[in-house]
This record gives sequence, structure tokens and C-alpha cells, in this order.
Amino acid sequence: MTRVLATLLLAWAALTGPAQGQGGGVVPPARVEAALPTVTLAARSIGSRRGDPPERRSHAALLIRLGPGGGGFIVQGGKEPVPGWLPGRARVVGYVIPCQDPGVEFTRAAGAWWGEPGVRELPTREIATFVEPGLTEARIREIVDALNEEFRSRDYRLEGGPSSNSFVSRFLTRLGRELPALGDVDLPGWGWHG
Repeated sequence: MTRVLATLLLAWAALTGPAQGQGGGVVPPARVEAALPTVTLAARSIGSRRGDPPERRSHAALLIRLGPGGGGFIVQGGKEPVPGWLPGRARVVGYVIPCQDPGVEFTRAAGAWWGEPGVRELPTREIATFVEPGLTEARIREIVDALNEEFRSRDYRLEGGPSSNSFVSRFLTRLGRELPALGDVDLPGWGWHG
């Protein structure tokens, strides 16, 4: 009888776990309902010189799936040269990148061997996943366009911000999300307000 009761309690806990996260809280990636749009905050190293281990400092992105099945988007920031200025000046710019598997594609980092154009695969760490009912590709692009306008006159600064990580944190706040705890992940410029 005790075994049956314990089994029933465990089964009930497994069924109620995902529903608790749908009220807007952070849920572990494995428990997210696949039919609803999800946004996963992920981070990977910013890379290194060839022969050196990957830097501890990380680059954030949002891995977005709008529903079940293949495909999704990576939303991330980067830097773009400022036309007409001295060489080396750059500003923050954001991108919406359609892809078959956002989690796999984010691990493939172009330029992660510093000074080299090739692609390097870097381990990715998922920090938090949010269920975001009603999120559409049009809404994603609208937020990215608005943030690109906001950052247009800002110089890119990895350490103090604004940076690519600042772009991602601003995207989450535009969704109405509080920024999650990062643990030991080092995201320069995260949460920048300037």
C-alpha cells in the first residue's frame, strides 16, 4: 500500500510541475510545454585565441521556439562598424536568425577563434527557459527593430556595456520578464541601463 501511495504522489508531482511554470515563472528546460512558444536564455564563451582555452566571459542569446516541430530563432546582439567614423568604432546591433535547431546553431560560433573567420563549436549553457504565450515572429522582429533604434547611437563596449549581452537583457525586459539569476555565468554588460 505504501508503495502504491508513493508512486501515485510521484506521478501527481510530475503532472503538476509544468503547469506551475505556465503562470509566468521560470521553468527548467526539460519541463516546458512544447506546444507553447518558449524563450531560452543561453550562454557560451566569447571564444579565445587558437590554442588557448575558451574565455570565461560569455555571450548570451535567446533560443526561441514558437511551437512544436522543427525550427526557431536565435535572437542575439553583436557589434557593427559605424560607417564614416574612425576604424574600430562599433555600435550594438541585434539580429533575428531563423534556424532549424536554435540550440545546435548557437554552439557554432563564427569568429570564436579570435582573428579567424572560421566556425568553432563551443559548449552552451541554458540559464532559464520561459513560456511566452502569444509570441510571434512579427513580435520578435518588432522588439529587435525597436532595440536597434535605441542602441543606434551607442558605442559597443564589452565590459561596461552596452554590449551584445545588454541587447539580450533588454529584449527580456521588453517581454516583461525580470532578469533571471545568472549563477556563475559571466555576461559582461548584462542588465546595462544607460
